[in-house]
Amino acid sequence: MERYELSLQDIDLHYFHFTSKSNLNSIEKYGLIPKISKHAKYLEKTKKVFFVEGLDNLLVLFDCWINVYFYMPKIPFIYTLGSHFLRQRWFPQIIADCYFGILKRTKIHRKRAFKVFEKLLNESILLHLDLEEKIDFRYDDVDEIKTRNYKKRHLELMGYSPNYSSLENNVMDEWNMHCLPNHVVSKNKIRLCFINNSYELKDIFMFAIHHTKLNIKEICPALYGYLLFKKYF
Repeated sequence: MERYELSLQDIDLHYFHFTSKSNLNSIEKYGLIPKISKHAKYLEKTKKVFFVEGLDNLLVLFDCWINVYFYMPKIPFIYTLGSHFLRQRWFPQIIADCYFGILKRTKIHRKRAFKVFEKLLNESILLHLDLEEKIDFRYDDVDEIKTRNYKKRHLELMGYSPNYSSLENNVMDEWNMHCLPNHVVSKNKIRLCFINNSYELKDIFMFAIHHTKLNIKEICPALYGYLLFKKYF
């Protein structure tokens, strides 16, 4: 696979996808295959390849992931079941609100979310995608989760923060973009990212943190909490 050295222009330009290191051999052979992850089984309707535009939006995506892990049970099935019930009009919403309220105040669950995120950083790589609008994706494509009848406050708990998401329409956001449904990103459009001779996502993450144009404390409070937890500030 070709290599791609990151630079300051990547803070808000170009398209990126992160994945487990263990997937690299398969990607080198077949490209990026669209799929529905286990956590999105009842959230997404079609298989897609997801990506972000610019490293700032990668940080936003990380903020979303940490926020989701604040509320995610250890048993994935419970999360899947809960995502189904929240869409049902007959389901007592007070149950969900109480559950989320308890988890939000639980420091142990918060630390667990930070450790899960750190594991993700240690086990992942970043890929540069040479995508073309209208061939690989459309900027005005619909975010399926936004269409699934969730209440606005529950979408926010799922990571759709009003700091970086538009909940007034169903169009995908720049931190949560996707290719056309069932569209394979061919291997010749994929390059492995590195910075300062390192291919580790954790090192790319720190490069993005040091050069971000975002006010992390204001825009990405969950990510800011992780940085405080790790004593980066």
